Amino acid sequence: MMAESPGRVFTRERLLDLARGDSEEAFDRSIDVHVFRLRQKLRDNPRRPRLLKTVRGVGYALVAEADA
Repeated sequence: MMAESPGRVFTRERLLDLARGDSEEAFDRSIDVHVFRLRQKLRDNPRRPRLLKTVRGVGYALVAEADA
């Protein structure tokens, strides 16, 4: 979903709904773990992320290359 809408900020709750679908087993922090793993795979420095930005108090956004 984030790749289809670069620059758009998604709340943790929205990402959780998209990730779990009908499953109720996912928990709040699972999105943070997924973002952490994505940053590792993308080699995006978690201290200075360029691709997956944390928007404090809101959620996460995938930054378009031109914006990075």
